[in-house]
Amino acid sequence: MSIAPKRLRPGLFFLPVVLTALVLAVACGEEAAAPGAGTPSVPVEPGQLRIALLVPFTGALAPFGPDFANAANLAVEHINAAGGVLGKPVRLIIGDDGTNPDQGVAEARRLVDIERVSAIVGAAASGVTLPIAESVTVPKKIVQISPSATSPALTTLRDDDYLFRTPISDAAQGVVLARLVRELGFSKVCTMYVNNAYGQGLSETFTRTFQQLQGSVTAQVSHTATTAPSYASELQRCVSGGPEALVAISYPEGQADVYLREALERNLVRNFVFVDGTKSADMFAKLGWDRFNGMKGTAPGALQTDAGRRFDDLFEQKYRYRYQNPFVRESYDAVMVIALAAEKAQSTDPTKIRDALRDIANAPGRKFGPGPDDVKAALEAIRRGEDIDYDGASGSVEFDRNGDVTIGAIEVWRVDAAARRLVTESVYRVDLSKSPPEVTRAQ
Repeated sequence: MSIAPKRLRPGLFFLPVVLTALVLAVACGEEAAAPGAGTPSVPVEPGQLRIALLVPFTGALAPFGPDFANAANLAVEHINAAGGVLGKPVRLIIGDDGTNPDQGVAEARRLVDIERVSAIVGAAASGVTLPIAESVTVPKKIVQISPSATSPALTTLRDDDYLFRTPISDAAQGVVLARLVRELGFSKVCTMYVNNAYGQGLSETFTRTFQQLQGSVTAQVSHTATTAPSYASELQRCVSGGPEALVAISYPEGQADVYLREALERNLVRNFVFVDGTKSADMFAKLGWDRFNGMKGTAPGALQTDAGRRFDDLFEQKYRYRYQNPFVRESYDAVMVIALAAEKAQSTDPTKIRDALRDIANAPGRKFGPGPDDVKAALEAIRRGEDIDYDGASGSVEFDRNGDVTIGAIEVWRVDAAARRLVTESVYRVDLSKSPPEVTRAQ
Protein backbone atom coordinates (compact mmCIF):
# COMPACT_ATOMS: atom_id res chain seq x y z
CA MET A 1 0.00 0.00 0.00
CA SER A 2 1.78 3.06 -1.26
CA ILE A 3 1.32 6.37 0.44
CA ALA A 4 3.07 8.39 -2.18
CA PRO A 5 0.96 11.56 -2.66
CA LYS A 6 -1.43 11.60 -5.63
CA ARG A 7 -1.40 14.45 -8.16
CA LEU A 8 1.27 16.52 -6.42
CA ARG A 9 0.85 20.17 -7.16
CA PRO A 10 3.81 22.19 -8.43
CA GLY A 11 6.22 23.01 -5.67
CA LEU A 12 5.28 20.21 -3.28
CA PHE A 13 8.58 19.85 -1.46
CA PHE A 14 9.13 17.04 1.02
CA LEU A 15 12.92 17.43 1.26
CA PRO A 16 12.92 19.81 4.25
CA VAL A 17 10.70 17.48 6.27
CA VAL A 18 11.38 14.05 7.67
CA LEU A 19 9.34 11.46 5.79
CA THR A 20 8.15 8.19 7.14
CA ALA A 21 10.24 5.16 6.22
CA LEU A 22 7.39 4.01 4.00
CA VAL A 23 7.36 7.19 1.90
CA LEU A 24 11.15 7.09 1.52
CA ALA A 25 10.99 3.48 0.38
CA VAL A 26 8.34 4.24 -2.19
CA ALA A 27 10.29 7.24 -3.49
CA CYS A 28 13.42 5.12 -3.90
CA GLY A 29 11.58 2.22 -5.53
CA GLU A 30 12.38 -0.09 -2.62
CA GLU A 31 10.09 -2.57 -0.95
CA ALA A 32 8.37 -0.70 1.87
CA ALA A 33 8.08 -2.00 5.39
CA ALA A 34 4.59 -2.28 6.79
CA PRO A 35 3.46 0.56 9.07
CA GLY A 36 4.60 -0.08 12.60
CA ALA A 37 7.72 -1.97 11.58
CA GLY A 38 11.34 -0.87 11.81
CA THR A 39 12.94 2.08 13.54
CA PRO A 40 12.26 5.82 13.36
CA SER A 41 12.91 7.34 9.94
CA VAL A 42 15.42 9.67 11.63
CA PRO A 43 16.87 8.73 15.03
CA VAL A 44 15.15 10.49 17.89
CA GLU A 45 17.35 13.28 19.21
CA PRO A 46 16.80 13.96 22.93
CA GLY A 47 14.98 17.21 23.51
CA GLN A 48 13.89 17.61 19.88
CA LEU A 49 10.25 18.35 19.08
CA ARG A 50 8.83 15.83 16.59
CA ILE A 51 5.43 16.63 15.11
CA ALA A 52 3.43 14.24 12.92
CA LEU A 53 1.30 15.36 10.02
CA LEU A 54 -1.29 12.61 9.52
CA VAL A 55 -3.49 13.55 6.55
CA PRO A 56 -4.78 11.80 3.40
CA PHE A 57 -2.63 11.26 0.33
CA THR A 58 -4.83 8.34 -0.73
CA GLY A 59 -8.53 7.63 -0.42
CA ALA A 60 -11.53 9.92 -0.82
CA LEU A 61 -9.78 13.06 0.46
CA ALA A 62 -6.50 12.50 -1.40
CA PRO A 63 -6.68 15.87 -3.25
CA PHE A 64 -6.32 17.74 0.05
CA GLY A 65 -3.18 16.07 1.42
CA PRO A 66 -0.51 17.82 -0.68
CA ASP A 67 -1.75 21.32 0.24
CA PHE A 68 -1.85 20.38 3.93
CA ALA A 69 1.71 19.06 3.68
CA ASN A 70 2.93 22.21 1.99
CA ALA A 71 1.38 24.40 4.69
CA ALA A 72 2.83 22.29 7.51
CA ASN A 73 6.22 22.25 5.82
CA LEU A 74 6.12 26.04 5.53
CA ALA A 75 5.37 26.35 9.25
CA VAL A 76 8.35 24.14 10.13
CA GLU A 77 10.56 26.17 7.81
CA HIS A 78 9.56 29.39 9.58
CA ILE A 79 10.10 27.85 13.01
CA ASN A 80 13.50 26.42 12.19
CA ALA A 81 14.65 29.65 10.52
CA ALA A 82 13.97 31.29 13.89
CA GLY A 83 16.20 28.83 15.73
CA GLY A 84 13.77 25.98 16.20
CA VAL A 85 12.21 24.95 19.50
CA LEU A 86 14.30 24.47 22.65
CA GLY A 87 17.40 25.20 20.59
CA LYS A 88 16.83 22.32 18.13
CA PRO A 89 15.20 22.12 14.70
CA VAL A 90 11.65 20.80 14.69
CA ARG A 91 11.11 17.54 12.77
CA LEU A 92 7.93 16.94 10.76
CA ILE A 93 7.00 13.30 10.18
CA ILE A 94 4.53 12.64 7.37
CA GLY A 95 1.88 9.91 7.53
CA ASP A 96 -1.03 8.96 5.28
CA ASP A 97 -4.41 8.36 6.95
CA GLY A 98 -5.88 7.07 3.67
CA THR A 99 -9.21 8.74 4.54
CA ASN A 100 -9.78 5.47 6.39
CA PRO A 101 -10.28 4.99 10.15
CA ASP A 102 -8.39 1.69 10.32
CA GLN A 103 -5.42 3.00 8.37
CA GLY A 104 -5.47 6.24 10.33
CA VAL A 105 -5.38 4.44 13.68
CA ALA A 106 -2.57 2.15 12.50
CA GLU A 107 -0.52 5.09 11.25
CA ALA A 108 -1.14 7.03 14.46
CA ARG A 109 0.14 4.12 16.53
CA ARG A 110 3.26 3.93 14.38
CA LEU A 111 3.86 7.66 14.64
CA VAL A 112 3.54 7.57 18.43
CA ASP A 113 5.22 4.24 19.22
CA ILE A 114 7.93 4.14 16.53
CA GLU A 115 8.47 7.73 15.44
CA ARG A 116 8.03 9.00 19.01
CA VAL A 117 6.14 12.18 18.09
CA SER A 118 4.89 14.54 20.78
CA ALA A 119 1.88 15.70 18.80
CA ILE A 120 -0.18 14.79 15.75
CA VAL A 121 -1.65 17.32 13.32
CA GLY A 122 -4.59 15.43 11.80
CA ALA A 123 -6.52 13.65 10.73
CA ALA A 124 -8.39 15.44 7.96
CA ALA A 125 -11.79 13.72 8.18
CA SER A 126 -13.80 13.78 11.39
CA GLY A 127 -14.56 10.10 10.86
CA VAL A 128 -10.82 9.38 11.03
CA THR A 129 -9.92 11.98 13.65
CA LEU A 130 -12.32 10.58 16.25
CA PRO A 131 -11.12 6.93 16.13
CA ILE A 132 -7.49 8.12 16.33
CA ALA A 133 -8.34 10.15 19.42
CA GLU A 134 -10.30 7.34 21.05
CA SER A 135 -7.79 4.58 20.29
CA VAL A 136 -4.41 6.30 20.27
CA THR A 137 -3.88 9.91 21.25
CA VAL A 138 -6.14 10.15 24.28
CA PRO A 139 -5.10 6.81 25.87
CA LYS A 140 -1.43 7.54 25.15
CA LYS A 141 -1.73 11.19 26.24
CA ILE A 142 -0.57 12.71 22.95
CA VAL A 143 -1.65 16.14 21.73
CA GLN A 144 -3.82 15.94 18.60
CA ILE A 145 -4.90 18.99 16.60
CA SER A 146 -7.02 18.48 13.50
CA PRO A 147 -6.75 21.16 10.83
CA SER A 148 -10.00 20.15 9.15
CA ALA A 149 -12.25 17.91 11.27
CA THR A 150 -15.44 19.90 11.67
CA SER A 151 -17.98 17.47 13.13
CA PRO A 152 -19.80 18.71 16.25
CA ALA A 153 -19.00 15.27 17.75
CA LEU A 154 -15.44 16.43 18.48
CA THR A 155 -16.82 18.97 20.93
CA THR A 156 -18.43 16.38 23.20
CA LEU A 157 -15.76 13.66 23.02
CA ARG A 158 -14.30 12.77 26.42
CA ASP A 159 -10.68 13.44 25.45
CA ASP A 160 -8.99 14.57 28.67
CA ASP A 161 -8.18 17.81 26.79
CA TYR A 162 -5.80 16.18 24.30
CA LEU A 163 -7.96 16.81 21.20
CA PHE A 164 -8.08 20.27 19.61
CA ARG A 165 -8.93 21.69 16.20
CA THR A 166 -8.15 24.89 14.32
CA PRO A 167 -11.30 25.13 12.10
CA ILE A 168 -14.67 26.12 13.46
CA SER A 169 -17.26 23.36 14.03
CA ASP A 170 -19.90 22.48 11.45
CA ALA A 171 -22.40 23.88 13.89
CA ALA A 172 -21.40 27.09 12.06
CA GLN A 173 -21.28 25.75 8.49
CA GLY A 174 -24.70 24.13 8.77
CA VAL A 175 -26.30 27.46 9.61
CA VAL A 176 -24.67 29.34 6.72
CA LEU A 177 -25.39 26.45 4.33
CA ALA A 178 -29.10 26.53 5.18
CA ARG A 179 -29.23 30.27 4.59
CA LEU A 180 -27.44 29.89 1.27
CA VAL A 181 -29.87 27.24 0.03
CA ARG A 182 -32.83 29.49 0.83
CA GLU A 183 -31.13 32.48 -0.86
CA LEU A 184 -30.67 30.35 -3.98
CA GLY A 185 -34.45 29.99 -4.08
CA PHE A 186 -34.70 26.33 -3.13
CA SER A 187 -37.41 25.36 -0.66
CA LYS A 188 -37.21 21.58 -1.05
CA VAL A 189 -33.89 19.69 -1.15
CA CYS A 190 -32.35 16.36 -0.24
CA THR A 191 -28.91 15.63 1.19
CA MET A 192 -26.43 12.92 0.19
CA TYR A 193 -23.87 12.54 2.96
CA VAL A 194 -20.91 10.34 3.77
CA ASN A 195 -21.83 8.03 6.62
CA ASN A 196 -19.41 9.24 9.27
CA ALA A 197 -19.31 11.86 11.99
CA TYR A 198 -18.63 14.68 9.52
CA GLY A 199 -21.35 13.84 7.02
CA GLN A 200 -24.03 13.00 9.54
CA GLY A 201 -23.27 16.00 11.74
CA LEU A 202 -23.36 18.52 8.90
CA SER A 203 -26.46 17.01 7.30
CA GLU A 204 -28.36 17.13 10.59
CA THR A 205 -27.24 20.68 11.44
CA PHE A 206 -28.20 21.88 7.97
CA THR A 207 -31.57 20.11 8.08
CA ARG A 208 -32.46 21.51 11.49
CA THR A 209 -31.64 25.09 10.44
CA PHE A 210 -33.25 24.76 7.00
CA GLN A 211 -36.50 23.60 8.57
CA GLN A 212 -36.41 26.60 10.90
CA LEU A 213 -36.19 28.72 7.74
CA GLN A 214 -39.39 27.05 6.45
CA GLY A 215 -37.52 24.78 4.07
CA SER A 216 -38.18 21.08 3.54
CA VAL A 217 -35.59 18.31 3.42
CA THR A 218 -37.23 15.46 1.55
CA ALA A 219 -34.55 12.91 2.46
CA GLN A 220 -31.21 12.61 4.19
CA VAL A 221 -29.45 9.71 2.49
CA SER A 222 -26.17 8.32 3.75
CA HIS A 223 -23.64 6.44 1.68
CA THR A 224 -20.65 4.32 2.61
CA ALA A 225 -17.54 6.10 3.86
CA THR A 226 -15.43 4.01 1.48
CA THR A 227 -15.33 4.57 -2.26
CA ALA A 228 -17.81 2.78 -4.52
CA PRO A 229 -18.33 2.38 -8.29
CA SER A 230 -21.98 3.43 -8.13
CA TYR A 231 -24.45 5.15 -5.82
CA ALA A 232 -27.51 4.57 -7.97
CA SER A 233 -29.73 3.22 -5.20
CA GLU A 234 -28.80 6.03 -2.78
CA LEU A 235 -29.42 8.62 -5.48
CA GLN A 236 -32.84 7.16 -6.24
CA ARG A 237 -33.84 7.44 -2.57
CA CYS A 238 -32.53 11.00 -2.41
CA VAL A 239 -34.53 12.26 -5.39
CA SER A 240 -37.69 10.23 -4.80
CA GLY A 241 -39.37 13.16 -3.06
CA GLY A 242 -38.81 15.51 -6.00
CA PRO A 243 -36.24 17.89 -4.49
CA GLU A 244 -35.27 21.05 -6.34
CA ALA A 245 -31.60 20.50 -5.51
CA LEU A 246 -29.24 17.96 -3.97
CA VAL A 247 -26.88 19.05 -1.21
CA ALA A 248 -23.65 17.07 -1.64
CA ILE A 249 -21.97 16.41 1.72
CA SER A 250 -19.29 13.91 0.75
CA TYR A 251 -15.66 13.56 -0.27
CA PRO A 252 -14.50 14.09 -3.85
CA GLU A 253 -12.63 10.89 -4.72
CA GLY A 254 -14.84 7.85 -5.39
CA GLN A 255 -17.85 9.39 -3.68
CA ALA A 256 -19.23 12.74 -4.85
CA ASP A 257 -17.53 12.49 -8.23
CA VAL A 258 -19.34 9.18 -8.79
CA TYR A 259 -22.87 10.17 -7.79
CA LEU A 260 -22.72 13.65 -9.33
CA ARG A 261 -21.83 12.07 -12.68
CA GLU A 262 -24.61 9.49 -12.28
CA ALA A 263 -27.17 12.13 -11.34
CA LEU A 264 -26.40 14.20 -14.41
CA GLU A 265 -26.15 11.28 -16.83
CA ARG A 266 -29.51 9.90 -15.66
CA ASN A 267 -31.10 13.35 -15.46
CA LEU A 268 -32.15 12.69 -11.87
CA VAL A 269 -31.45 16.20 -10.59
CA ARG A 270 -29.79 19.22 -12.20
CA ASN A 271 -29.07 21.53 -9.28
CA PHE A 272 -26.45 20.93 -6.59
CA VAL A 273 -25.18 22.75 -3.54
CA PHE A 274 -21.76 21.90 -2.16
CA VAL A 275 -19.78 22.03 1.08
CA ASP A 276 -16.12 21.90 2.12
CA GLY A 277 -15.82 18.17 1.42
CA THR A 278 -16.91 18.74 -2.18
CA LYS A 279 -14.87 21.90 -2.67
CA SER A 280 -12.40 20.27 -5.04
CA ALA A 281 -11.12 21.81 -8.25
CA ASP A 282 -9.82 18.37 -9.23
CA MET A 283 -13.33 16.93 -8.97
CA PHE A 284 -14.91 19.63 -11.15
CA ALA A 285 -12.13 19.31 -13.69
CA LYS A 286 -12.77 15.56 -13.89
CA LEU A 287 -16.55 15.93 -14.24
CA GLY A 288 -16.48 19.00 -16.49
CA TRP A 289 -16.46 22.56 -15.19
CA ASP A 290 -19.25 23.72 -17.51
CA ARG A 291 -21.75 21.28 -16.00
CA PHE A 292 -21.54 23.10 -12.65
CA ASN A 293 -20.95 26.69 -13.68
CA GLY A 294 -22.40 29.16 -11.18
CA MET A 295 -23.31 26.55 -8.58
CA LYS A 296 -22.37 27.39 -5.03
CA GLY A 297 -21.25 25.87 -1.77
CA THR A 298 -19.97 26.66 1.70
CA ALA A 299 -16.74 25.90 3.51
CA PRO A 300 -14.88 27.04 6.60
CA GLY A 301 -13.11 30.16 5.43
CA ALA A 302 -11.02 32.93 6.87
CA LEU A 303 -11.75 36.50 7.80
CA GLN A 304 -9.71 38.87 5.68
CA THR A 305 -6.80 39.88 7.84
CA ASP A 306 -3.28 41.09 7.20
CA ALA A 307 -2.06 37.79 8.71
CA GLY A 308 -4.13 35.71 6.30
CA ARG A 309 -3.04 37.69 3.26
CA ARG A 310 0.58 37.48 4.41
CA PHE A 311 0.33 33.69 4.67
CA ASP A 312 -1.23 33.36 1.22
CA ASP A 313 1.57 35.43 -0.30
CA LEU A 314 4.26 33.41 1.49
CA PHE A 315 2.64 30.16 0.38
CA GLU A 316 2.48 31.26 -3.25
CA GLN A 317 6.06 32.55 -3.21
CA LYS A 318 7.29 29.24 -1.82
CA TYR A 319 5.29 26.80 -3.93
CA ARG A 320 4.49 28.87 -7.06
CA TYR A 321 0.75 28.24 -7.04
CA ARG A 322 -2.27 29.61 -5.17
CA TYR A 323 -4.13 26.90 -3.29
CA GLN A 324 -7.88 26.40 -3.73
CA ASN A 325 -8.54 23.68 -1.15
CA PRO A 326 -9.93 24.59 2.29
CA PHE A 327 -8.09 24.18 5.60
CA VAL A 328 -4.62 25.10 4.30
CA ARG A 329 -4.25 28.04 6.69
CA GLU A 330 -5.54 25.85 9.51
CA SER A 331 -2.80 23.29 8.80
CA TYR A 332 -0.10 25.92 9.19
CA ASP A 333 -1.66 27.17 12.42
CA ALA A 334 -1.93 23.69 13.95
CA VAL A 335 1.81 23.09 13.54
CA MET A 336 2.64 26.57 14.74
CA VAL A 337 0.68 26.47 18.01
CA ILE A 338 2.25 23.12 18.93
CA ALA A 339 5.74 24.55 18.42
CA LEU A 340 5.03 27.75 20.34
CA ALA A 341 3.43 25.78 23.19
CA ALA A 342 6.48 23.49 23.42
CA GLU A 343 8.75 26.53 23.70
CA LYS A 344 6.44 27.99 26.34
CA ALA A 345 6.41 24.71 28.29
CA GLN A 346 10.18 24.30 27.85
CA SER A 347 9.42 20.68 27.11
CA THR A 348 8.49 18.20 24.39
CA ASP A 349 6.30 16.31 26.86
CA PRO A 350 2.81 16.12 25.26
CA THR A 351 0.95 16.91 28.48
CA LYS A 352 3.05 20.00 29.12
CA ILE A 353 2.51 21.11 25.52
CA ARG A 354 -1.23 20.60 25.98
CA ASP A 355 -1.23 22.72 29.12
CA ALA A 356 0.59 25.55 27.34
CA LEU A 357 -1.58 25.69 24.21
CA ARG A 358 -4.10 28.19 25.56
CA ASP A 359 -1.30 30.25 27.09
CA ILE A 360 0.16 31.04 23.67
CA ALA A 361 -3.04 30.97 21.59
CA ASN A 362 -5.56 32.83 23.75
CA ALA A 363 -5.79 36.43 24.91
CA PRO A 364 -4.39 38.28 26.69
CA GLY A 365 -0.89 38.68 25.36
CA ARG A 366 1.21 40.37 22.73
CA LYS A 367 -0.13 39.44 19.30
CA PHE A 368 1.92 37.58 16.70
CA GLY A 369 0.93 35.99 13.42
CA PRO A 370 2.29 33.81 10.61
CA GLY A 371 5.49 34.43 8.70
CA PRO A 372 9.21 34.18 9.53
CA ASP A 373 9.51 37.60 11.15
CA ASP A 374 6.51 37.19 13.46
CA VAL A 375 7.44 33.60 14.33
CA LYS A 376 10.96 34.64 15.28
CA ALA A 377 9.64 37.52 17.39
CA ALA A 378 7.05 35.25 19.07
CA LEU A 379 9.67 32.67 20.04
CA GLU A 380 11.96 35.40 21.38
CA ALA A 381 9.10 36.89 23.40
CA ILE A 382 8.31 33.48 24.91
CA ARG A 383 11.97 33.01 25.85
CA ARG A 384 11.88 36.39 27.62
CA GLY A 385 8.89 35.19 29.64
CA GLU A 386 6.33 37.41 27.89
CA ASP A 387 2.70 36.40 27.34
CA ILE A 388 1.82 36.02 23.66
CA ASP A 389 -1.44 35.66 21.75
CA TYR A 390 -0.96 33.88 18.42
CA ASP A 391 -3.41 35.15 15.81
CA GLY A 392 -3.05 32.66 13.01
CA ALA A 393 -3.24 32.53 9.26
CA SER A 394 -6.81 31.24 9.63
CA GLY A 395 -7.83 33.86 12.19
CA SER A 396 -7.89 34.15 15.94
CA VAL A 397 -6.93 30.76 17.38
CA GLU A 398 -8.74 30.99 20.71
CA PHE A 399 -9.33 27.52 22.17
CA ASP A 400 -12.32 27.07 24.47
CA ARG A 401 -12.53 24.43 27.19
CA ASN A 402 -13.43 21.80 24.57
CA GLY A 403 -10.43 22.57 22.36
CA ASP A 404 -12.69 24.29 19.81
CA VAL A 405 -12.38 27.71 18.26
CA THR A 406 -15.73 29.42 18.77
CA ILE A 407 -15.27 32.38 16.44
CA GLY A 408 -14.54 31.66 12.83
CA ALA A 409 -15.52 32.24 9.25
CA ILE A 410 -17.70 30.37 6.79
CA GLU A 411 -17.37 31.28 3.13
CA VAL A 412 -19.76 30.98 0.23
CA TRP A 413 -17.94 29.91 -2.92
CA ARG A 414 -18.94 29.55 -6.57
CA VAL A 415 -17.87 27.38 -9.49
CA ASP A 416 -16.41 29.66 -12.19
CA ALA A 417 -16.21 27.46 -15.27
CA ALA A 418 -14.66 30.13 -17.51
CA ALA A 419 -11.74 30.67 -15.15
CA ARG A 420 -11.61 26.99 -14.10
CA ARG A 421 -11.55 28.15 -10.49
CA LEU A 422 -13.56 28.06 -7.28
CA VAL A 423 -14.21 31.66 -6.33
CA THR A 424 -15.02 32.97 -2.86
CA GLU A 425 -18.10 35.17 -3.12
CA SER A 426 -18.67 36.16 0.49
CA VAL A 427 -17.45 35.42 3.99
CA TYR A 428 -19.52 35.30 7.18
CA ARG A 429 -18.24 35.69 10.72
CA VAL A 430 -19.84 33.14 13.04
CA ASP A 431 -19.74 33.24 16.84
CA LEU A 432 -20.72 29.88 18.31
CA SER A 433 -20.50 31.18 21.86
CA LYS A 434 -23.88 32.85 21.23
CA SER A 435 -27.18 30.96 21.16
CA PRO A 436 -28.36 30.84 18.45
CA PRO A 437 -25.04 31.29 16.66
CA GLU A 438 -24.43 34.91 15.66
CA VAL A 439 -23.83 35.26 11.91
CA THR A 440 -22.68 38.54 10.39
CA ARG A 441 -21.41 39.25 6.89
CA ALA A 442 -17.72 40.05 6.96
CA GLN A 443 -17.15 40.61 3.23
